[in-house]
Amino acid sequence: MSQIDKLRKQIDKIDFQILDLLKKRSKIAENIGKEKKSNNLFRPERQASILRNILKKNGNNLNPSYILSFWRSIFLSQIDVQGGIKLLLSNNIANSYIKTIYDYFSHDIEIITMNNTSKALEKVYNGKNILTILPYPSNNKGAKWWTNMQLEKLYAIAALPFFLKKKKLPSLIIVSKYKPVIEKDSYFLYISKYLIKDKNMILESKSNKYYLYKSNNMINNNDLKLFGILPKHYED
Repeated sequence: MSQIDKLRKQIDKIDFQILDLLKKRSKIAENIGKEKKSNNLFRPERQASILRNILKKNGNNLNPSYILSFWRSIFLSQIDVQGGIKLLLSNNIANSYIKTIYDYFSHDIEIITMNNTSKALEKVYNGKNILTILPYPSNNKGAKWWTNMQLEKLYAIAALPFFLKKKKLPSLIIVSKYKPVIEKDSYFLYISKYLIKDKNMILESKSNKYYLYKSNNMINNNDLKLFGILPKHYED
């Protein structure tokens, strides 16, 4: 047997080991899904925590984007084992940001395109494990949807992309009906009718009589409504 054949035999053995571990992981994920009773299956803060731990352990050996792609596929396949999620997109978002979305969820995500943002938000609220993606709030045209009254019953739970250059804003935001979970590497979004000066907050966007603030801290203020808790991005 040649040296290259020996090396390929080693790879074959590793592949079977990976498959066995994925089966074990899927079984555990299935049991977690039963405990959740198929509610709130998409947990971006948990995924972000896993990815940070893996990337930290990786050092500089593997390209981080390859790691992201591999684990995103694992995350989605095991969410499917638990019951699955659906993703609602406007045609404009689907056409402009499809690569960013696939990079975040993997190419196996079920996408449903819609023409009406209000109808998408209604489906998110009335459905189960349905998400929608909208432009990240900013002062740009089309990114001030966050003043929509339907959002009083919904939450921002994550922003895309996961890998982000320092001082660069995300492109997209994920909206869900399930209240997000606080993790140590999270930031908060608040909506207010008032212009508030607080060193712990920055003004992210303004629209008519509403203000959107971002903070690294949970803030108790009756003039602020919690809009979202989002995992911090991995800065490259």
